[in-house]
Amino acid sequence: MKPWLAGARRAGVATGRALRRGALLLLGAAPLLGCASFGIGVEPIEVHVVDLTPLPSTAFEHRLRVDLRLRNPNDRAFEVEGVRFVLDVNGRRLASGVSDQTVGLPRLGEVVVPVTTTTTLLDVVNQVVAFTRLADAPEPRFDYEVRGRIFLAHRLGSVDFTHKGSAGDLLRQTNP
Repeated sequence: MKPWLAGARRAGVATGRALRRGALLLLGAAPLLGCASFGIGVEPIEVHVVDLTPLPSTAFEHRLRVDLRLRNPNDRAFEVEGVRFVLDVNGRRLASGVSDQTVGLPRLGEVVVPVTTTTTLLDVVNQVVAFTRLADAPEPRFDYEVRGRIFLAHRLGSVDFTHKGSAGDLLRQTNP
């Protein structure tokens, strides 16, 4: 083999390896690019619990309808293709839910999404025990945390959310 050809082949192999490494790096960063495409300067979508409504249940599985208010503080509308979340009350899990309901979230607007959630008998018993302990406290409290993910349409990916509140927050939202 001619020496100049061997050098060219080595350079070609090195270039091919560099291209493969670059392609793998881009593929590895693709999920991050999806999150970044949400946009610079875009504020997170706010999620608040608006209402809890008991639904028909069984002995071992309890169902609740949780109404979530999605508030868009941005000057851009979004199409929401689904929501997944967990609701904790006073530091203990109460329920989890998913919805594949597609809703339009207007720019500088809000929409209420009803989600059917499921909770186990053990979760309900833990809540009852916690509430009986709190009833003896000088100032009973009702603190909640809702955390989850909003799935957006048009390849915008998904957005995680967390919101903490109290009974006072719920009362202010339902009584204008």
